[in-house]
Amino acid sequence: MAKSMLSAQERKLLLETRDILEELLETEEVLRDEVLMKSIRDSREDVKTGRLYTIEQLKSKLLREGKL
Repeated sequence: MAKSMLSAQERKLLLETRDILEELLETEEVLRDEVLMKSIRDSREDVKTGRLYTIEQLKSKLLREGKL
């Protein structure tokens, strides 16, 4: 078995760093996506104004409309 150049602690730190970098890249990708960001802003506005349904409310609404 070949000996590693890194200690277990160093390897763990590198893996954690890799995970953080991946998360940062994903966040940047979301922030650059104008359509997705508009959707997020619209959703936040929906929450603020109460334009949301619980799953039960949605089921009832869809049943009344014959869509479920």
